[in-house]
Amino acid sequence: MKGMYAMDRHVIQSTSLRFTLSFVVLAIIGSLLLAMPIMHQPGIQVSFSDHFITSVSLVCVSGLGAVSIGDTYNFLGQLLCLILIQVGGLGIITLINVGMYRMHRHVSLKDQYLLQSTFGRDTNQDFSEFLLAIYRYTMIAELIGTGLLMIAFVPRFGWFKGSFHALFVAVASFTNAGFHNFGGSGSLEAFNNNPLVLLTVCALVIFGGIGFTVWFELAHKLRDYWNGKPRSIRLAFHNLSTHTYVVLRMTVWLLISGTLVTWFVETRNPKTMTDWPAYQQLLNAFFKTVCARTAGFTSLNYVDLRPFSKFHSMMQTIIGGAPGGTAGGMKVTTVAIMLALVRSELLGYERVVIHRRTITSSLIKKALVVITFFALMIFAGYSTLLIMHPEINALDLLFEVFNALGTAGISLNLTNQLSTAGHFILIILMIAGRVGPITLLMGLMNRQKQEIHYPKTDIYLG
Repeated sequence: MKGMYAMDRHVIQSTSLRFTLSFVVLAIIGSLLLAMPIMHQPGIQVSFSDHFITSVSLVCVSGLGAVSIGDTYNFLGQLLCLILIQVGGLGIITLINVGMYRMHRHVSLKDQYLLQSTFGRDTNQDFSEFLLAIYRYTMIAELIGTGLLMIAFVPRFGWFKGSFHALFVAVASFTNAGFHNFGGSGSLEAFNNNPLVLLTVCALVIFGGIGFTVWFELAHKLRDYWNGKPRSIRLAFHNLSTHTYVVLRMTVWLLISGTLVTWFVETRNPKTMTDWPAYQQLLNAFFKTVCARTAGFTSLNYVDLRPFSKFHSMMQTIIGGAPGGTAGGMKVTTVAIMLALVRSELLGYERVVIHRRTITSSLIKKALVVITFFALMIFAGYSTLLIMHPEINALDLLFEVFNALGTAGISLNLTNQLSTAGHFILIILMIAGRVGPITLLMGLMNRQKQEIHYPKTDIYLG
């Protein structure tokens, strides 16, 4: 029995290590290629550390970079950036599922279920078909997004540049990377009055960040509705899984509340929305809410936002998207479990219940571990940057930390002001935010249970 446990633990640790190292190795290879003069615009001189942080950000799809993609890299360099984004965004899902596939012979069925639930999948059956479906859905979504964006970009940039810009932004949107190749630091600010561009990007960000398992379940329910006689939406969607229910409910709640809060705060800000018509204010408030959670695109200059809007954006960033997709952050399911725990304590319930289902204590503990991990990383990263850069505004530094760890990548134009050591801190935060929670949960999977009982005691709180 001990030998079997040791083998399970070795397999999990080995998979976790390879999972983390794959991102590091890919980032190093990417930075070496990006540093080649053949990748640069004429007359560009950029340090290797800037290439490295940009490569890490591309691979971790965080959107945070020390240089402008369009101003620094030529077409070949931008094409490499696009490949790194696609591999980083789609590769993380592939690696997760490959890791599960490799472990399924060594891990108990119970632990497999817990891990699969964490990543938004509840079975190891039809594994290859699942991966093929991910690739197929990704290609379809990105191609549709490219076509829609071309309508706005081709008349502005011409056929070749417009088509490439559309493809780049579509891939960066679906993978929640937030990069663009227009040049400059304005992201999509030039399109803040273009509903086609902003809503297309929002749709791609939500599709990629909500998790593939959720979309597969919704697609199955739609087929049931279409084939049902009589057709009834209520009957087709009445038995959604708890995971899909939580993801959809949390996503809708965060988007609606975030949009209203942003609109209420910024509509009185003369530097951002005051002079815009109501529809443009709401459109950009919605766009900010969608992209602040994980994507990193901006249609407003974040430097001009009110302090509360910056703080609110940080909270959205650290929550992130859903498991099993391209989004970062703690994940909406983690936050939902913690909210359900608080609700149960306030109402005096013995168990934590969501959607008429009891949440196990082991799942609650794992959610607490993820939240604690993010809190410790924020404390460590923020403290270090405060010591390194006392001359920079403290709130702006905290904003940078949240966006690096949450892999949203929105910056207050501070990244290129940081020292090389400061860049290294951001690199650690980006990698930790992308692979940290997953490796933590893998490490907690198959722990040997030790039944040791001690006398109970009380510790005063508050």
